Amino acid sequence: MNFFNNLSGAELITLATILAIYISQGLSPDEVDTLGNFFSALGANLSTIATSEANTAIFQ
Repeated sequence: MNFFNNLSGAELITLATILAIYISQGLSPDEVDTLGNFFSALGANLSTIATSEANTAIFQ
C-alpha cells in the first residue's frame, strides 16, 4: 500500500474523483447510490479496524 502513502491529499482526492466517475458510468442513480453506501461502509469499517489495532498496540 505504499502507493497510497506516497500521494498527497490533493492527489488522493483526484484519484477518488476519477474512480467515482469511471465506476458510475452506465449505472442507474440507484446503483450509484448503493455503491456509494457500500464504499462508505467499507471506509468506516477500515477506520474502525485501524483504530482498534492502534488501541491494542498501546495497551500491550
